[in-house]
Amino acid sequence: MTVYSFTEVRSNFKSVCDRVVNDCEHVVIHRRDAENVVMFSESEFNSWKETLYLLSNPVNAKHLLDSIKQVEDGKLQERELLD
Repeated sequence: MTVYSFTEVRSNFKSVCDRVVNDCEHVVIHRRDAENVVMFSESEFNSWKETLYLLSNPVNAKHLLDSIKQVEDGKLQERELLD
């Protein structure tokens, strides 16, 4: 994660935005005497929102975490997709 001053971002706004989108990099914008801001792409933001939504239900969260553990333990089953 790169940290830029507010002035740097203002002077190079397009290139900072391009870097965030093209490199999937989060950028921290340091603001003097104010809370910092984090910039990331809309697709990354939507991904975070979806993850939070899926994990907000305790039953769903347990199911997802159990599934991740199965993958990590090598307990996979390959199946053909149905038409």
